[in-house]
Amino acid sequence: MFEGKSRYYGHFYYCWLNGSVTTKELYIHVENGMITEEERAEIMENPRGDAFPDEV
Repeated sequence: MFEGKSRYYGHFYYCWLNGSVTTKELYIHVENGMITEEERAEIMENPRGDAFPDEV
């Protein structure tokens, strides 16, 4: 399903959907090379869940 994506793309994709990762954290994961900027933008196109309040 996530073929051709970074190793952690699927993990952060599902974390975003359930709300257990924040906007701020996704930017940090890009800086650390865990996902690409393009992947971050793609993930954030989806509605974020509400497990935790978002940090921008």
